[in-house]
Amino acid sequence: MEKTTHYLEAGKGEPLILIHGVGLDSTIWAQQMEALSKEYRVISYDMMGHGLSASPPGPYHIHQFVKQLDHLLADLAIEKAHIVGFSMGGLVAQAFAAQVPEKVISLVIVSSVTNRTGEQRQAVLSRVQEVEQKGHLTTIDAAIQRWFTTDFMDEYPEVIQRIRHRLQSNQPDAYLAAYRVFATADEELYPQLPQILCPTLVVTGELDGGSTPEMARIMAEKIPHAQVKVLEGIRHMLPIEAVSQLNQILLDHLQTCKGRRESTWLS
Repeated sequence: MEKTTHYLEAGKGEPLILIHGVGLDSTIWAQQMEALSKEYRVISYDMMGHGLSASPPGPYHIHQFVKQLDHLLADLAIEKAHIVGFSMGGLVAQAFAAQVPEKVISLVIVSSVTNRTGEQRQAVLSRVQEVEQKGHLTTIDAAIQRWFTTDFMDEYPEVIQRIRHRLQSNQPDAYLAAYRVFATADEELYPQLPQILCPTLVVTGELDGGSTPEMARIMAEKIPHAQVKVLEGIRHMLPIEAVSQLNQILLDHLQTCKGRRESTWLS
């Protein structure tokens, strides 16, 4: 993926990488970039198959997304970074922290998944099948309903329209290939969670039916140095609906881990 990754960058300081969710792009982190770039070098990038990054033919595998992030760090001459991943980006962050631990200072997993139950797996695979049969446009309304609370949708229709447009703009084949990774990679990554040895924070919304608080607790139990925060009254889209809460949580976590460029917390 070298030289085919689009990214946004702001600020100076320790590097902080933000990874978006499936069907979205780097722009969902706009308010986090504004807040965090006052103290950190913040990079938000488009995963392959998304936004302005390359969209190679599928099928995709989680390892390709890990390789993309690894190449991006090399291109930016970053030896180690704080990694924050949202939803599918949380799966990429899990895989990267487990497989390339020497390049991760700390990890934040936001609204992501692990070890889905049979019922949960069937639900997400049925959405994959719907995209296969009817196209990605047919799933947008249901996704928005899962992601945002009714109050937020009523109060900020322009934000919802922006997300809707982003989802409509996806390249259909690339979106389907990425969605398959989102639907299946958690099963592969679950046994690798104990390999994540950096300080880790797992955050999700109380009302998130896909990235549930129970999943967050399971991740924190499997990852040796992990803590959990559950935001009350919020569904899935924490970077947009819970901006002030999430920004403060990230700042607090990053401050705690700041300067820990050596693996002193492993002992």
